[in-house]
Amino acid sequence: MHYQFNHSLVGGTFDRFHIGHKKLLTKAFESSKYVVIGIATDELFKEKRFSYLIEDYVTREETVVNFLAQKGYTGRFTIVPIHDFYGTSLTDSNLDAIFITESNTQNVSKINEERKKRSFKSLEIVIVPYVLDSESEIISSERIRNGEIDREGNRYTKIFMSKKLFSLPESERNEMRQPIGTISKDMHDVISRLKDGIILIGVGDIVVTTAAKLGRQPDISIYDGRTRRHKLTSDEDVSLFHLEGIKSTVENPAGSITQKGALIVEKVLTNFRSTNIKQQLNVLGEEDLLAIPAILFSPLQSVVLYGQFDKGIVVVEVSEQNKKRVYDLFRKFQ
Repeated sequence: MHYQFNHSLVGGTFDRFHIGHKKLLTKAFESSKYVVIGIATDELFKEKRFSYLIEDYVTREETVVNFLAQKGYTGRFTIVPIHDFYGTSLTDSNLDAIFITESNTQNVSKINEERKKRSFKSLEIVIVPYVLDSESEIISSERIRNGEIDREGNRYTKIFMSKKLFSLPESERNEMRQPIGTISKDMHDVISRLKDGIILIGVGDIVVTTAAKLGRQPDISIYDGRTRRHKLTSDEDVSLFHLEGIKSTVENPAGSITQKGALIVEKVLTNFRSTNIKQQLNVLGEEDLLAIPAILFSPLQSVVLYGQFDKGIVVVEVSEQNKKRVYDLFRKFQ
């Protein structure tokens, strides 16, 4: 088979390996006999906000290798760890092309300047177009980490746009009662186990006030001023009054999720990520089911807490798997 290039280079972090990564690598292999793939080490991204959400190097490398094996590219590539954007470009004189996305054009110009100083030929630059989601936004690992989309570019907000009110069918109520996360009886134990920098979302008055009394007010507090559909005690009510942060209000009837309720959960999460100011959401009606959009819209590795009667505190560590479980459950709403 004739290839346009003999020896090409492609680099990236390859975190949360998604369809954009697949397109970039596939294009490189369709055009090149052999490809050097540089995978970023943490030296390249450790200063980024929420860098702790990026998968470890071994996981990212294994994912790339598995994809290339599935595509039948085994024997046609070398993977190298890279500690800066130059990678092997200044030591490998045999390279003749580099495959990039548009955001990396400036770095490649610097690479070619340095190669010229070493009497290496300039790399031909092949720009691979971004893969876009249904709203024409770039599919990126950062957006996956932030909780906006999955690896196929599906936007979590989209499922709430079909109508104004979603109700849980009676036939699905037993499934909804199954805890999405682990159960704990001890809020102090839950709080003590939280890692530094983790975003904490509390859903429910008792959950929110108990965490606050223990010195860890949730970053996003979602409550309705009632517990088990009864008014709070005066002490609990005072605890809500003393919560810090920006307060928003939304109507959300019992046993349902309104479109407005879901979208304001997304908004307060976005506000917190951009300002680091704690957020409160006072629900006029019932807040219980807003745990669903809270999980869907939260960044990966966030923790969502909600109470379950007679069981305790449900602790949900937000992961791609838990998002999918909640996504599939919500699709059964009517």
